[in-house]
Amino acid sequence: QNGFNRAYGGRHGSKLGRGSYFAEEATFALRFCGRSQHRAIFLAGVLPGRFCRGAEGLVEPPALDAGTRYDSTVDDPANPKVFCVFRDFQAIPLYLAEVASS
Repeated sequence: QNGFNRAYGGRHGSKLGRGSYFAEEATFALRFCGRSQHRAIFLAGVLPGRFCRGAEGLVEPPALDAGTRYDSTVDDPANPKVFCVFRDFQAIPLYLAEVASS
């Protein structure tokens, strides 16, 4: 209902900026979920909008032109796999899945 809280961001780094991170591939996201046998992962709806390559330490996306900013940052603008959003309303959890390791 309220999206994700960016106040918890940066725990595992801020390579693309200090926002909330989302990966296209669940296997990438699971690398940050600890090493227990049962891990939880969210499937989220994300509105990346206009994006550019991210950078360490950004607290908001870079300027697009005078008075306008990009909406989010990504790892690779040509083929994005990891997205960083800076506004809480840009992402909302849809499902919570438990993943068991063998």
